[in-house]
Amino acid sequence: MSRISLSYFFILFLLPIGVLGQSLHFSSAGKTANNSPTVFSLSGDAKVEIQSSAITFLDSGKSVSSHLSAGFSPDRSIISLLDYTGESAEITLLSANGDTLNNYSSISIKPNDPSLAVYPFNSGKLLLRSNIMNFAMHDGYGNTGTTITSGSNSEEGETISEVRSSADGATTIIFTPKIKRGEKIGSKAGLLGMDNQLRRIFEHEERFIKELEVSEDGNWVTIITGAEGANDRVLVMDRYGNEIGFFSPGEQLEGAQLSKDARHITVFSSKRVRVHNVLSGERLGSTSIQDPVFYADFFPEDQMIVILSGRYSETSGILNNIELKAVDLARRDIVSNSLSEALGFYEDFKIDIDRLSANQYKLKGANKELTIGVNF
Repeated sequence: MSRISLSYFFILFLLPIGVLGQSLHFSSAGKTANNSPTVFSLSGDAKVEIQSSAITFLDSGKSVSSHLSAGFSPDRSIISLLDYTGESAEITLLSANGDTLNNYSSISIKPNDPSLAVYPFNSGKLLLRSNIMNFAMHDGYGNTGTTITSGSNSEEGETISEVRSSADGATTIIFTPKIKRGEKIGSKAGLLGMDNQLRRIFEHEERFIKELEVSEDGNWVTIITGAEGANDRVLVMDRYGNEIGFFSPGEQLEGAQLSKDARHITVFSSKRVRVHNVLSGERLGSTSIQDPVFYADFFPEDQMIVILSGRYSETSGILNNIELKAVDLARRDIVSNSLSEALGFYEDFKIDIDRLSANQYKLKGANKELTIGVNF
């Protein structure tokens, strides 16, 4: 397949869309259409407004705000709240409507520890991060299992361990993004087993983890690594750590998205998007844009890259000055359209674009779902 020339992209972009007879159109989907940037839809069409630490259930008007940490299950059916009673953690599980599902006491914690976090799963299980490296798994009844430790034993320090999991929680990865040893900054990642033990799937003494993602089905793990004075790298592996693909695009990356068939990967920096074949490493196409890339994905059935760009504020979680772009690798054409309103995002809600049918897509993970149609 021919590679796409940058100059060709920009010539096409500047031509009037009406002359070319091509278009990109979108609309807010279903019951999310009226959501403001701080309102998100949950399971069963329930809605919450999230402002800082305050969560308001719009159907009932119930509001919670005094918790130490909050988390949402991948299917948005369970909200977990972490509080503190005496010396113990107190965990409350709420339904999407705000009704209490369970409440129980857990292990001892320090309430002023900034690393405290809760990760609920669809099944009702919950993983509590009690400090920068220790976790406790709870079953659906609140019973606590053995302590899970992801520490590196480095005397010079490490960053807070983070968690990524598949939609059903069957594949859960705990990773330490940065580990300092002398002049080197390394990292590591482990697969959480049924026995609550971590099996090492990645470790590097001289590269830190910028981002790690688990595929929705849990079969694949994508890791972006960085190093001071060096370009970023992308590693694709199966859930057990067997390497499938390795890429060094030659720049600093903002993200990488594995296609649903796991045969292609879209990697993007702030102004450039590339698509590679995972197994061969062949670059199938690339494009540069003027606005910062926020998210991009490739759909091999249509030979289409869909790109979401704009100005994102990490403080507010809001994306402004939005443009949606579609790049047809077969036709070597690009089409775009601007979105006049802002989109809101929340850290627990994973961004994704689903393919509905030929050249028809749905953006998920924002305050509004967008259906996207492309015509060439």
